[in-house]
Amino acid sequence: MTYLEEWPLTDCDYSSSLSGATEALRASTLHLLVVGRAKADIQNVKDAICSAVDVMQAMASSICLLSSKVGNVNSLVAELSKLSVKERALLDHCKDLLSTNAAMQVTECSLRTHIVQLKRVPPS
Repeated sequence: MTYLEEWPLTDCDYSSSLSGATEALRASTLHLLVVGRAKADIQNVKDAICSAVDVMQAMASSICLLSSKVGNVNSLVAELSKLSVKERALLDHCKDLLSTNAAMQVTECSLRTHIVQLKRVPPS
């Protein structure tokens, strides 16, 4: 259950990480003109690509962490579903037993009444 309780925090962290990664990628993107004699500083291009790779690696580790947590939550939900089915079957069984018990009580009361009536009838 702790995974379900931690989910909102994890989701918030993931959203924050993703928006930060998006902003970092936007900041490191180069816009080159492809007309005429476009030129770019090799070091700037290298730095931009390295920055983008760093951001993608950070995103990958975040996604791996979330993936394992989602897997754990998924298995917990599956287990909860199985328990719910078992509980429903047990509740149905209890309902049947209570119905049988009520019918047996009615029969017992009827038989006791019949015994009392037989005791009051004088022997012939």
